[in-house]
Amino acid sequence: MELQNKLFVNKFQPNYFDDFNMEDDVKNILNTLILMGNLNILLIGDIASGKTSLLNIIIKEYYKGIDPKEYQENILYINSLKEQGINYYRTDVKTFCQTCSSIKNKKKIIVLDDIDAINEQSQQVFRNCIDKYSNNVHFISSCNNIQKVIESLQSRFYIIKIKSLLKKDLIKIMNHIKKNENIEMDSDAEDFIINISNNTVKILINYMEKFKLLGDKITLQLATQLCSNINFYIFKEYTNFIKNNNIEKAIQLIYELYDTGYSVMDILDNYFIFAKTTNILSEEEKYKIIPIICKYITIFYNIHEDEIELVLFTNNLLKILYIEPKQNTNVDYL
Repeated sequence: MELQNKLFVNKFQPNYFDDFNMEDDVKNILNTLILMGNLNILLIGDIASGKTSLLNIIIKEYYKGIDPKEYQENILYINSLKEQGINYYRTDVKTFCQTCSSIKNKKKIIVLDDIDAINEQSQQVFRNCIDKYSNNVHFISSCNNIQKVIESLQSRFYIIKIKSLLKKDLIKIMNHIKKNENIEMDSDAEDFIINISNNTVKILINYMEKFKLLGDKITLQLATQLCSNINFYIFKEYTNFIKNNNIEKAIQLIYELYDTGYSVMDILDNYFIFAKTTNILSEEEKYKIIPIICKYITIFYNIHEDEIELVLFTNNLLKILYIEPKQNTNVDYL
């Protein structure tokens, strides 16, 4: 497939260390481990920090200069999300480890993403494989929670912490895509997209692909229409009704949204994004109402979902956002 016809998530996928956003110290350590021929690595990082991408980059760097078709048979990916059971690790993995690499002077590689998701017994078997077959196989892994990885397995790895992306990193990625794809955006639309991307590169890239397909200059209004299920201008009107103590109009508007087919969760999830990004709420107001939104989202997840809660939610927002005008206490005497 031609590069320009690829999905953006593949087109802008980092392929080598220089393409990946990480500290120079981490890059130097990984390059040194490759030169040493010792790649028993455990990457630790938050969700969406890029661990899986970096695992794939390590493989490409290790086999750099070799056609992927030649080295694919030397890689075994273990899916931690599948309940493969202890027998899988004792049979298939053992068989893979016992055969030599088809590429001269290169080892095989086993990749176990999210190793903290497999049970302790399977981790023990995996540790035994490392002890027996490290002379023939590299073991590279990732996890979100190091506490769920047994200590005897941790001790077999070089542990590397991957930092989460910062806002400036997302801006850099967005500008790179804009330049390569000739996407024109207003500055307020850029700020909006960065804020609703939830610090996740894949979400950002998917939004940028929408803009490319549209082919028009991206304004803030257009960005909100394309990247949110509910038009944020409806939420803006709803919030202004509340601020002006027009509770009836606010409830009517939120019910109209519900009647068009949006669930209570849809409305609350999107209002949460709106509240974080809008400029009609002060930082103090955001600080006060976001816990309320989270409270109602939790109620609907754990207890029930009833449209009457939208009225109670609106009333709670009113208590925060509406400020009664002060009465004039001065008395004029004739």
